[in-house]
Amino acid sequence: MLAEEKADLLVDIEANYEHLSPQLKQAARYVLSAPDEIAVYSMREIADRASVKPPTMLRLATKLNYISYNEFRDAFRQRISAPQSGYAARARRLQVHQSKDGKQELVAEMAETEHYNIQKTFEQIDAEDFALAAESMVAAGTVFIVGLRKCFSLATFFHYATRVLLKRSHLITGTGGMFHEEVSQISSKDVVLAIAFEPYTYETVEAVNAAKKAGATIVAVSDSTVSPLATAATYTFIAANRSPSFYRSLSGALLILQTLVAALVTELGPAAVDALDGSDQKLRKHNTYWNS
Repeated sequence: MLAEEKADLLVDIEANYEHLSPQLKQAARYVLSAPDEIAVYSMREIADRASVKPPTMLRLATKLNYISYNEFRDAFRQRISAPQSGYAARARRLQVHQSKDGKQELVAEMAETEHYNIQKTFEQIDAEDFALAAESMVAAGTVFIVGLRKCFSLATFFHYATRVLLKRSHLITGTGGMFHEEVSQISSKDVVLAIAFEPYTYETVEAVNAAKKAGATIVAVSDSTVSPLATAATYTFIAANRSPSFYRSLSGALLILQTLVAALVTELGPAAVDALDGSDQKLRKHNTYWNS
């Protein structure tokens, strides 16, 4: 199969995802999360990064009707072969350079990668979804927020930033073994904001499944269109999360949440300004902020 016949390669992978075996799903999930890496690295390296065996990558290629893995890889090379400028292009060049010439200085590599994450994150998001998600949160009975383990800081930030904007919000933490009791309160009138990246925390997926069963509106911030959050969500925001570090980057996800907070302020209009002003006056009255 010629590469030009596979212009919608990623769409094709998403469409076939549910029909793949568990190992092929794991490989496909990695391909969707880092498609440019397929063009740069060997099959063995990609298999290692995806935590599967090399033959699994070959099986994925043939499952998608490619004659060989090389033809599969060529399709990804075709995606990035056109001259490009900007952060994403520099990040790609950095990856190619790194694969040939060894490790680059950590700080420079981190900066380039985060620039890529930011640009890529907003390239793949429909701006209207922010407004629609914000509208659903304002109209909700309660906005439940769940993000555990590495995503807990993101969930906490959103809860803190919107505490005076939303009429009712609840940060799901499972403190004291109360996770199932918290999740059981979700109803069809509510919105659940769920944040998780691969490997997905079991309780977060459980919360999303419970929300779907209850008929709640689900807003997902995740790393793939085939993540267990995205497949159940009403609104999905995909964050690019590459990183030279052992933890995936959270920068893209944080910017999504910051934009969602801004969308809430816009949706609420003057009421948001009044609420924030009242909160600020109370904080200053109680000497919350340092005054030199």
